[in-house]
Amino acid sequence: MTSICPPDKDAWPELVGVDGDFVVATIEKENKDVNAILVMLDDFVIMNFNCNRVWVIVDKNNIVFFSVIR
Repeated sequence: MTSICPPDKDAWPELVGVDGDFVVATIEKENKDVNAILVMLDDFVIMNFNCNRVWVIVDKNNIVFFSVIR
């Protein structure tokens, strides 16, 4: 199956356990087409798919909780 998104980097599993602000900056540096958005673990997020958006889910200590994917 082919992706509808450009073939840029779209997953950052190596950033689990890292500070959320650092992760946002890293993602936006590695893929200029995405807007990385920091959200708390229990927050609600819109569920529509968008190639230009990455949810960075963090815990109460601002540490990335899930593997980040676009």
